Amino acid sequence: MLLGIKSRKILLIRHIFTGLIALLLVYIFWLSKKNLAFDARIWRALGDTAFIFLFITLLIGPLAKLWEPAWRLITWRRETGIWFAILSFSHFLKVFNFSLQEPGIELPRLLGLIALFWTLILTITSSDRAVNFLGIWSWKWLHSMVYVIFYLVFAHATYFLFWRYPESNWFRFLFLSLAVTIPLLQISAFIKEVRRQKIGNASIPNKKLILPILKQKIIADETYEISFSLLNKKFEFFAGQHIWVTVPKLLFPDPKGNARVFSIVSSPNDKEKLVIAFRNSGSGFKKTLIKIPIGSQVEIEGPYGYFTLPKDNSEPLVFIAGGIGITPFLSMIRFVNENKLKYSIILLYTNRNKDSAAYLQELKNISKQNPHFQLKNKFGRLDEDFIRESVGNILYQVKWYIVGPPPMVAAAKEILNNISVSPDHIFFEEFIGY
Repeated sequence: MLLGIKSRKILLIRHIFTGLIALLLVYIFWLSKKNLAFDARIWRALGDTAFIFLFITLLIGPLAKLWEPAWRLITWRRETGIWFAILSFSHFLKVFNFSLQEPGIELPRLLGLIALFWTLILTITSSDRAVNFLGIWSWKWLHSMVYVIFYLVFAHATYFLFWRYPESNWFRFLFLSLAVTIPLLQISAFIKEVRRQKIGNASIPNKKLILPILKQKIIADETYEISFSLLNKKFEFFAGQHIWVTVPKLLFPDPKGNARVFSIVSSPNDKEKLVIAFRNSGSGFKKTLIKIPIGSQVEIEGPYGYFTLPKDNSEPLVFIAGGIGITPFLSMIRFVNENKLKYSIILLYTNRNKDSAAYLQELKNISKQNPHFQLKNKFGRLDEDFIRESVGNILYQVKWYIVGPPPMVAAAKEILNNISVSPDHIFFEEFIGY
């Protein structure tokens, strides 16, 4: 469940609690506007409280990235968002007749109506049933519209607070400070996330090499491994990084062109070859890599990326791999195993079935050789029970690394969010298709 609350009773209690806070704020704002007519006091109090709830809804996400204790508030965003919708709709009902008669407010009225429309859409889809129907990735895209709502509401309220009725509303000063806080927190959280992804990783200079294809082989159902020869060539990289592969001339047409990004599956210790692996999606580029004659030359550029092993090996690591998302992890696992490094790693590896599980036998062999590496394999979708059973009582003591198709990565992140894993302990890459 995306909500992270399995009891309807608890959900009801949370909504009652949030609703009482909403009513209290409405009452406080209503008391603060004694110089206005009764109806005006009510609709302004409803509007001001609605903005407070929108602010809280958008505050929680970036605040949780900047301040770890705030992560416990993540599961409250749905309640605050729904009550923002209730307050906004109540505000709309209260001013409906008045706004139709008031001249000169056509544009701010339109902005408010658009914001209300999207607010109701998001409220209707704020359920696990909607998530399952739309799919996690589509649902997340839809709910990113909350930021559009924020700026529409900002423009709508700014007109009334600063131009239409500036002399009768002290709330404009609080409103402005809250409105500025949201983008500042978002920028700060973004900067921290970028730094977090890069921290502790020394850079290796990028280079371009022309390498011949050494070998092509099937490693699982519709899954291919391509090796490039490094004979008399030097290419350094960190386990987990990726490269650009460019084929000079495609054998089959491909609208996306003749270059793609691939994670390196070979270990940095392998100085003889550079290896990638991928599912055969039927694209002209992949068909070319599969069919091109051995010895054909391609251009390799890189390495790129910061999805690598942490320098500090004192904290246990949990790798969550979906399908061909195993490739960067296998590079890391091989490197750790070959160098007998003291990383403690649990790999949660999910696939449709055994035939589609690339490198599964090799991973089983490594798990038998290395007491610090555990393989937890599942055929089917990733779920919370599988994560809890596989990781046990160290859920909050590990660093989590996630790689796979975007829906799988989104699902894994949501599960970790729901069990209150700190966002500072979650690292991920998404395979968006190439």
